[in-house]
Amino acid sequence: MKKSIFLIGFLLLISSAIFAQVGINTDGSAPDNSAMLDIKSTERGLLPPRMTFEQRNAIQNPVEGLMVYCTNCDSDGTGVISIYKGGIWRNMTWNCTTPVTPATGTHIAEVTQITWKWNAVPIAIGYRWNTVNNYATATDMVAATSKIETGLTCQTSYTRYVWAYNDCGVSTVTPLTQTTAACFICGASIIINHTAGVVAPVTKTVTYGTVTNIPGETSKCWITRNLGADHQATAVNDATEASAGWYWQFNRNQGYKHDGTTRTPNTAWITSINENSHWLPVNDPCNIELGGAWRIPTYTEWYNVDNTGGWTTWSGPWSSALTLHAAGHLGDSDGSLYRRGSHGYYWSSVQYSATYDWSLSFYSGGSGMGSDYKASGFALRCVRDY
Repeated sequence: MKKSIFLIGFLLLISSAIFAQVGINTDGSAPDNSAMLDIKSTERGLLPPRMTFEQRNAIQNPVEGLMVYCTNCDSDGTGVISIYKGGIWRNMTWNCTTPVTPATGTHIAEVTQITWKWNAVPIAIGYRWNTVNNYATATDMVAATSKIETGLTCQTSYTRYVWAYNDCGVSTVTPLTQTTAACFICGASIIINHTAGVVAPVTKTVTYGTVTNIPGETSKCWITRNLGADHQATAVNDATEASAGWYWQFNRNQGYKHDGTTRTPNTAWITSINENSHWLPVNDPCNIELGGAWRIPTYTEWYNVDNTGGWTTWSGPWSSALTLHAAGHLGDSDGSLYRRGSHGYYWSSVQYSATYDWSLSFYSGGSGMGSDYKASGFALRCVRDY
């Protein structure tokens, strides 16, 4: 009976405490009416969580008003109270100090773009970036420490500017300097690191030769081996996997390797493609794997090359500067390998109908444009305007 009375009393005490104000003290006084939590002491203080600048910034979705003691967030690298306010961390500093100048990071240069980078400043609450040395017109990057700038000219030096700021003011400017990558010259080789995934079936590095001035499309630049091939074919009837490269179904980005026995990846094969669509740029393996302006040739480009070159048998494509050979194809019904060494099939980016495509095909007795099932797996040659 006594245990039951004690338990009931304990539960009532907990229930009332849940909805009551809380006072922590040594004199038993009630908390002030304006406070949910009232702490009184003449010997001890209140200690919030202590963490570094990096740990503080790693807090997921901090709530407005969240408070921590940041051990290295003051301008001299010492500790300061930080409060999350207005979407950013703000430091409670008694001696208002502007941020130091942010140090430049390691920029990433590409042919027509640069990813500008700078290092974080502990007491900064944001950064501004500009193409000219003018803070007033600069883009507010908030807490970001990088900026991707596109539309640049190849092999050109650029200087940009960044500032750190907080509630106290703005740092001195940091100039950022970088040169874009060298301009592409058709005729030079390009080295591509293929990584197995949704496009490349296996991981490997391939060096692709390039060529221009092909009759019928003299202003275009082409790769001189099939996409995914280890090397150019040694003969028009070369039946090796290393020369054939990879195969794709129409408007699908997944490539397939076939060693004559096994298809990689050996996933379920799409046996029918029925869609009113050309090959979409987002699915173009040439653009995804080679980047930039590389793409699958159009119907017109293949037709012009075949017609102007006077290709009537497989000797035409093979003896051209493209050295096209009989890489065969994967069957639409099961993805098995067919006709490698006897027939060549190369996709264009243009459909013939909802279920058929336009492609270049050739064999010992003929060469020309034809329509084939979109569910077939054909080789790719890549082209770009030059």
